[in-house]
Amino acid sequence: MDEMYDVIIVGAGASGLICALECARAGLRTLVLEKDPQPARKILASGNGRCNVTNRHVSSDYYYTDPALIEKTLSRFSFQHCWDYFTGLGVLLTEEAQGRVFPSSGKSTAVAEALKIALKEEGVEIRCAQPATHIRVATAQFIVTTQQKDVFHAHHVVLACGSCAYPQLTGTEAGYNLAKSLGHTIMPPRPVLGGLCLKERAMTRLSGIKCQVRTTAKTTPPTQAEGELIFTNYGVNGPAVLNISHEISQALQAGPVTLEINFFPQLKNPHEFFRQRLAQFGARKPKDFFTGLLNEGITNLLIDFKGLIKNAPLQTQDTKRILDTLMAWPVTVTGIRPWQEAMVAAGGVKVSEINYNTFESRLHPGLFITGELLDVDGKSGGFNLHFAWASGFIAAQTIKEKYHG
Repeated sequence: MDEMYDVIIVGAGASGLICALECARAGLRTLVLEKDPQPARKILASGNGRCNVTNRHVSSDYYYTDPALIEKTLSRFSFQHCWDYFTGLGVLLTEEAQGRVFPSSGKSTAVAEALKIALKEEGVEIRCAQPATHIRVATAQFIVTTQQKDVFHAHHVVLACGSCAYPQLTGTEAGYNLAKSLGHTIMPPRPVLGGLCLKERAMTRLSGIKCQVRTTAKTTPPTQAEGELIFTNYGVNGPAVLNISHEISQALQAGPVTLEINFFPQLKNPHEFFRQRLAQFGARKPKDFFTGLLNEGITNLLIDFKGLIKNAPLQTQDTKRILDTLMAWPVTVTGIRPWQEAMVAAGGVKVSEINYNTFESRLHPGLFITGELLDVDGKSGGFNLHFAWASGFIAAQTIKEKYHG
């Protein structure tokens, strides 16, 4: 006889595991079906292997979706709630710059293993390497079939399958296909939180250089980010571009996008700063003039880019165009890096098709959709993981209320 569960969760990532744990704590018979040979692989890889659990500044300002969805979500699973939840699992947390929160051990295993231990203690059944391939809606239940042709029945199903980002770490379109088969609308996914490819090959001379900048993408409207920029052999990466990659990814559908780099975002009055520096060091050659201001590689590229005379002092007439360049160095973005390098996907299940308070499908009572499978993506810094935890937690509370009132 086919087995019956209270809840079947498809996907053993962040939203799926926290949902499973909460359901099991309420005494519900819970099954997790995971396509990968092991659970929590994206959790282990998140935050460069450190797991950026959440962010103190989490708010609707940091997400690309209907703000009402995020506001309702955070009202039920706030920053403090998230902090308390993981410390309650035994994970010691540390807050770092920009409000980012990591396990104090510096390793994502602290979070993944704490979850897995708690799940085991609560008796959650996790079947790995067993992807769900078909879900059928029946009277007061769902029938889930796996690739191995095993059949399971459940009163509730949670689609926590994640997106197609990072295919080398379980990312596939399987979740979209399951949701679509149940009548849900899929907003076309595209990679975000990824590096940007540049047209200007000369910029590869800077590969490996890191600096603090402000970037401005000439999208409609223009969008800015500030933080570390990393020059690469294909273009640029780092928070200063990751946090505007959503807008750039969207704008790229109409053609290349101009990106301006401000190398001195910390200067409140850059023209006065350079006037004083010229008064003090104006007799220096260009390379020496910029010592202490710019990385040597950037200085050398600037000299070539602006056609400066290397062995003569800066000319007064050159200073304005040099400063203008350093405050808004233009480059041309031709593309975003592929899915293998994208941390997150924009697009997914249309959010208007779920209940914002519960994450329950508006098409099928008892079906829930959580995490990155939804058309919700956030900026870099722990915001995407927070939404995954929150949506899984809230879905579980709703399922529990249906059983226990």
